[in-house]
Amino acid sequence: MSEKKPQIIFTKSSPFYLVNGEYVNDEMGNAISVKPVTALCRCGKSLKMPYCDDTHTNEIFDNEKSEDRHLNKWRSYEGQEISIHFNLGICCHVGLCLKNLPSVFNKDTKPWINPNGASADSIIAMIKTCPSGALTYSTSGNEVADFDDEIRIKIVTNGPIVVRGPVELINDDMSIQELRSKERYTLCRCGKSKNKPFCDGSHRTED
Repeated sequence: MSEKKPQIIFTKSSPFYLVNGEYVNDEMGNAISVKPVTALCRCGKSLKMPYCDDTHTNEIFDNEKSEDRHLNKWRSYEGQEISIHFNLGICCHVGLCLKNLPSVFNKDTKPWINPNGASADSIIAMIKTCPSGALTYSTSGNEVADFDDEIRIKIVTNGPIVVRGPVELINDDMSIQELRSKERYTLCRCGKSKNKPFCDGSHRTED
């Protein structure tokens, strides 16, 4: 691994700059070529995807958070062995929790998270798959948000940038404060998220 720490740096008017990037792949595991500094599109209109081609400078790109977005708010669901913490504001709505552990995560029940619905080990294993960092957990009063030091950057075709591992996110506003997990987050590439810079799943529902 490089001694230089990978970073993703951006401003409200810039692409995502991947600095010292490594282990960058698509969703099929194919390597994506990066340079020491690589500009990645975040407006969704580049003709050289996943790279920025400066299209955003010629067209109107709404880089602001929408007023009707899900707000950054952590809620806790206390269980006998484990507590689950969730922030709808940074959820990318890929739905792995609903699909793979419905005894705990079920939108048809209230509350929708039941921390007593499965063993603590099963819940922890599920939370570890959450790409956005919207799910964390606590046992014995200690919250756990990040799980390993292996860097994995996945650029999903028609989807977000999915980051795992110590890739520092640096920007010019306070968005980073929304993250409890500093090593799990998903970044919008379609330009349609209501909660930029984070993916909110809008790429799956918008034209």
